[in-house]
Amino acid sequence: MKRPRILFVDDDDVLRRTLARELENMDFAVHALPDHHGAVDALEEFAPTVALLDLRMPEVGGLDLMRRLHAVAPDLQVVVLTGHGAVPEAVDAMRSGAFDFLTKPAPLDLVESTIARAHCHSVTLRENRNLIRLVQRGPEGATIVGESQPMLELRELTTRMAKGGANVLILGESGTGKELVARSIHAQSDRADKPFVVINCGALPESLIASELFGHEKGAFTGADRSKVGLLEAADGGTVFLDEIGELPLTMQPALLRALQFGEIQPVGARHTRTIDVRVLAATHRDPVEGITEGWFREDLYYRLSALVLNVPALRDRPEDIGLLARTFLDAQTRARDPHWTFAPAALELMARNEWPGNVRELENAVTRLATLAAGPSIEAGDVERHVLQSRRRVSGELPTLDLEQLEGLALQEALRRHAGDKRAAAAELGVSLTTVYNKLSKYGL
Repeated sequence: MKRPRILFVDDDDVLRRTLARELENMDFAVHALPDHHGAVDALEEFAPTVALLDLRMPEVGGLDLMRRLHAVAPDLQVVVLTGHGAVPEAVDAMRSGAFDFLTKPAPLDLVESTIARAHCHSVTLRENRNLIRLVQRGPEGATIVGESQPMLELRELTTRMAKGGANVLILGESGTGKELVARSIHAQSDRADKPFVVINCGALPESLIASELFGHEKGAFTGADRSKVGLLEAADGGTVFLDEIGELPLTMQPALLRALQFGEIQPVGARHTRTIDVRVLAATHRDPVEGITEGWFREDLYYRLSALVLNVPALRDRPEDIGLLARTFLDAQTRARDPHWTFAPAALELMARNEWPGNVRELENAVTRLATLAAGPSIEAGDVERHVLQSRRRVSGELPTLDLEQLEGLALQEALRRHAGDKRAAAAELGVSLTTVYNKLSKYGL
C-alpha cells in the first residue's frame, strides 16, 4: 500500500526537520520545503494528498499558498500550523477551505490523526470526482445535471454554441460549474478529440505567467535549463479554457490579446513567433464590464473573448435541482456500497430549503461529508442537521472570541452529547485517540 504523501512547508528549519522526521516515522511520505518556492511544482512531481502549511511565513503566507495550491489541486486537503496568538487567522483559513488547523506545539498523536483524516478525505473527494465525471459523461461527452428551466436553457445554449467556433465568455458565481459548462461545449464541438487545456489565471505566479502561457526557450532566464511548451501551444487544435480570466494581471493582457487576435505566440527567449489554432472559452466570477470601468480589464480583450456570453445560474436560482444534484453526488460516492444509499425525502427537503452560497461545489462537499459520516444506508434529516448545518454554524459562528482550550472543551462536550457519552465514538468523530479523550476530560474537569 502506498504511503500517504504530505507536502510540508514551514520556514522554521528546526521544526521542519524535526516534524518531517516524525511524520516519516508515522509512515507518511514527506516533501518538506522552507517556503512557497517549488510548492506548486511539487503537486505534479510529488502528488501529495495533504499539505501541512505554516500560517505565517515571509513573502507568501500559508493562506495565500493554500489558495495557489487549491487552484491547481482542488482535492488537496490543507492543514495549517499556527501559534497560540493566531487562532482567529486559522479559523479564517478553515473558512477559506482548509481542512483543519493545529496549534504549535501540537501533540504528535493529534498531528498524526489530523493528517490521517485529511488524507482519507482527500482520497474520498478524488474518487468521488472521478465517479461523478463518469455519471455526468453521456454519449456526447460531459453533460450538465439539472432539470430546472434555467438548466434546460443552459444545456440548449451550450449545444448551440458548441457547433460554432466563436469564443465564449462564461459568467457565474464561484462554485456554479463554469468549468463543467466549458467541458460540455468542448465535448460537443468538432474539436472534441483534440486537447482541452485548463489555465487558471488566478493560480499563475505573476513572474511565471508568460512562461506558463507561451512557453520559453532554454536559457531564457535563470533556471530555464530546458525548453518548455506553453499551455496555449499545448492546446493547439483544441480548446483552451481560461478560468478566472478576471484575475489575469493587466500587464499580461496585451500579450494574451495578441495571441488570440493573430493566432500567434512568442515563447520567452524565442526570436520568432509560432502559429496556434485554439478555440477560447473563458470564465470569471467577476463583472468584466465593471473591470473595464475600474481599469483592471482591457476593453479590447473583453470584446475578443465575448463573441458569445453564457451565464451559469447560481444554485439559489434553481433550488428544484438540489435534490437531483444531491442524489447524483450520493450515487457517485456510494455506488460500490451494498445496500444502495439513498436520501430520505425529509433530508432532501431540508437541503432544498437551505442556502448554498458556495453553490454546487458546496453542495457536493456536503454530500461527501454525509456519505462519510452518516450511518446510512438512508440519509435522514437528522444527518443533514448534524453533519452539515451544525458544522456550518460552528465554522461561521463566533469562534475567534474563544480561546483554544474553550474550543477544545466545547467540541469534546458536543461530541459526547451526540454520542450519548460514548467516549470511543466521540474520539472517532473528533479524529483523536481514546487516550486523548480521557486526558482532555481530566484536563477540563468534564
